[in-house]
Amino acid sequence: MRIFQPTARCLFLSILSFGVVTYVYISYSGLGKSLKLLRGYKDSARVSEQLNVTVKDDKHLLNTSAKGAVAGASELGKVNWESWLEKEQSRRLATLKAYCRENSQSTTRVSHDLLKYQLIFFENIKTAYCFIPKTGCSTMKLLLYNLEHNTTERPVHSINRTSNVQKHVGINARRFRMLRDYSKEQASLRLATFKKIIVVRDPLERLASAWLDKFVKNSEVSRRWTKTFHQHVKAYLKERYRNIKSINMTFEGKAGGADTDTQPVSFADFLGAISQRIWSNVHWISFSKLCLPCEVDYDYIAHTDTLAADVRLFLQQYNITAREDILPEQRLRRANDGNVFGNIFGQVPKEEILSIRRLYQEDFDMFGYSFEEDLAKIETGRG
Repeated sequence: MRIFQPTARCLFLSILSFGVVTYVYISYSGLGKSLKLLRGYKDSARVSEQLNVTVKDDKHLLNTSAKGAVAGASELGKVNWESWLEKEQSRRLATLKAYCRENSQSTTRVSHDLLKYQLIFFENIKTAYCFIPKTGCSTMKLLLYNLEHNTTERPVHSINRTSNVQKHVGINARRFRMLRDYSKEQASLRLATFKKIIVVRDPLERLASAWLDKFVKNSEVSRRWTKTFHQHVKAYLKERYRNIKSINMTFEGKAGGADTDTQPVSFADFLGAISQRIWSNVHWISFSKLCLPCEVDYDYIAHTDTLAADVRLFLQQYNITAREDILPEQRLRRANDGNVFGNIFGQVPKEEILSIRRLYQEDFDMFGYSFEEDLAKIETGRG
């Protein structure tokens, strides 16, 4: 039977030659349905033109793009995606272990006070998850909660969430069992026997995501964060310049008004506050400090930009059965296009971007990200 007539065949081959979209159908045994829909774009500039960054799109990052896969989009149809994921997982773990081995003396040592609030334990599925805000942690918490309790709760944003609803609703309002809830002996036993997973993201993307989420949305949430930001900056300046009786804050050369607490926080201001350690917050504290990757022996490393596929492989490898309707959806993400590195970081002088490098260099090196590649994207985006 001839499936394609000549005209249809030519059209089909033409579409393939442009390499606009590649669909990969992946079947996972034991998971019921399949992991589907991988979209690879050969021309990243075309992607940037098609996609506009919005805070809504940055929420619950469920996507299918992978840097290695997208780089070779024309070859995706020739490889087994599941095999690629397994090799990529091995590479991620090897990269982390190599870094920790080579930097055993210089790796940042911090108090476990941070870890005890970030490491969550799920007793029924024998899994420990160190959550890092702005990496898809709401998605992961919801998935693991559903698996733990055999429920099918949905994300708040898919039910009824408005821009004025406070952050801690839905899954983020749940009380999870954390490291702090166990004795030293109980914690040691679980760390030795539970599956330990961490989800990470390009550090600069994460900073852009935090700024968009906390300071850009026109909502009560952003107003509260903006007010808190200015309070931290004022406290810092008063402490540093005690002889100044009053301080009128200015931003980017603009005179501050009577109520500077409402002055919009630019991305440059945000990065400046981070680089000068004016305000430390869990949403932008480094992975290395939050989850101590060289002290906790993680078994699985997922990436925000391949989260949906990574989750399915994790469940398959550890024989955890899950209903398809509670798994992360496959959806093209908009966080890694030219808008982030060009439009957002592009508004900040290169020197100021370099000033935050030291705070996140361990994150780049531990998880195989490249600050140099990100900086090149930023400089290209400026043009």
